[in-house]
Amino acid sequence: MAPKIFERFFKREKKRNDRDRPSASWPTAIGISDLTCEIKGDRFNGWKLPIPAPGERHALTNMRVDSLDYPPEVRRRIYIELMGNRRVHIEYAWMLQSPFEPPTKRGGKRWDWWHSVCQENDSFVQDTYLESCPDRGDERWNARQKGVSVRPTPGTKFEGVEWLRCCQIGYVVLVGLGLAIQVYCTDYIEIRYEEALQVLYGTNVFVPREGIDSPFILSRMLSPICMRLIKSLDITIGFHSWLGSSQHAQAWETVYPALFRLLENEFSSVQSLRLTIHFLNWKRAKDAMTEEKLNEIMGPWDRLATGREWKFLQLCVPFDWQLAIKPRAEAQSIWELKHTEWYHRLTFTECT
Repeated sequence: MAPKIFERFFKREKKRNDRDRPSASWPTAIGISDLTCEIKGDRFNGWKLPIPAPGERHALTNMRVDSLDYPPEVRRRIYIELMGNRRVHIEYAWMLQSPFEPPTKRGGKRWDWWHSVCQENDSFVQDTYLESCPDRGDERWNARQKGVSVRPTPGTKFEGVEWLRCCQIGYVVLVGLGLAIQVYCTDYIEIRYEEALQVLYGTNVFVPREGIDSPFILSRMLSPICMRLIKSLDITIGFHSWLGSSQHAQAWETVYPALFRLLENEFSSVQSLRLTIHFLNWKRAKDAMTEEKLNEIMGPWDRLATGREWKFLQLCVPFDWQLAIKPRAEAQSIWELKHTEWYHRLTFTECT
């Protein structure tokens, strides 16, 4: 009887955790505030982000075998063929287990990594809103509706190596004629891990899941060493709630500038950045949009733009916001302004 009682209790706890989780587009999303995080997680508060201990975030493998005596340029070419120069969708979130992995004893949602090498492009796309690369929801739908039982190959020459799932604890190993990432390896030749990290984090364009929480979660989960190696980011956030009398307006005034401080300090080596902001419909926002308010929105972006040398810097906004921001874009030469087809549509009652 007792085990069943505990089982019912934990089921109720999991349902409550799902119900109480704020949207990833809200400034109160899990992972932004320290109060929503817990080292190693909390069994009775599963909604908290289970962050690693500070010492673990700084630990990296440092092993080398002299028998793999290839010239550095040859090793780099091998790493690039295996894990570099790609566009990678990445997410650490509260999610159901992938249908392509062995089932665990404990069902339901859990915090986990997910990534997918983009099927359409190896770099920045014209508009992330129009991107049709499959996400983790598509994986479950394909498994359930189409009977797909194997994760699609992401188009690499080495047939889609699962390198991101253990990118901070694995070893780069030589396996026959190909390379692979292994969490544990006993029968393989181990070579220096840091060499691969330079390519893994330095040559790929990382695309976090849309949401204001995603950059904060990555900064908490990745090693600072890996964070400093990232050179290219394509970030999309929803920013619908600050203007007007939203209940989240005060929180946005804190979280929005914090996002740019994160980009300035934690992602300090990024040289190529595209930030897409899904603003509230201009027709609804323009009455509250004073010059002072526009300065509050654009000020953190301008400071980020002038704070380092950029190879590529782009701000992408809905087309009805371009007229308001265009004069600022034309007055400088550091960043360029683009528009996204995403549009916050007014309801019928709002239009009347």
